[in-house]
Amino acid sequence: MVLDDARNKLANDYSFTLDELRPRRSDVGPLVQHIQSRLNTEHAKLLSYDALTMIFDSSDDSMRDDGNKAAHEAPLADRVDSVLEGALTKTQRALLRKIYYFAHGKEPDFETVTA
Repeated sequence: MVLDDARNKLANDYSFTLDELRPRRSDVGPLVQHIQSRLNTEHAKLLSYDALTMIFDSSDDSMRDDGNKAAHEAPLADRVDSVLEGALTKTQRALLRKIYYFAHGKEPDFETVTA
């Protein structure tokens, strides 16, 4: 899932352990603030507070919770499809687009993906 890819990239790029990046639900806000304080300028433009919250919030019915309920080892094309899901708000789609770009270094290719 794109959120896992982004979490793993944050761990690699900023020397976080994966345990540090799996907060308890009440610890999401402090973790997001800590990560924001360490991001370089380029990554800070892509990963707003809301985008980081989307990556780490695993509360019931969050984007992460929904993704964890779905197939966890989806091929990359299916990960792009998740960005196209009709149930997402415009804001969620915009945040996921930036998260995808952060994780994969390119824009999701909406033109070649069929729903």
